[in-house]
Amino acid sequence: MSVDPKEIFELIIKADEKLKYATDANRELRSSQARTLLEQARDAAREVGNEALVQQAETRLADLS
Repeated sequence: MSVDPKEIFELIIKADEKLKYATDANRELRSSQARTLLEQARDAAREVGNEALVQQAETRLADLS
């Protein structure tokens, strides 16, 4: 079953929001959650062959490192 590019983009947005609203107390947890969402988005984008979304997810993953 194929994933809609809009759904993939929404995963990326959710990851961004996890980081945006993180506090000092939960930053590590939120970073981990964001990484998981971005990995899911990257993998789904690869599956459907959407290189632009793969690049967006990989860029955000690199920013987490």
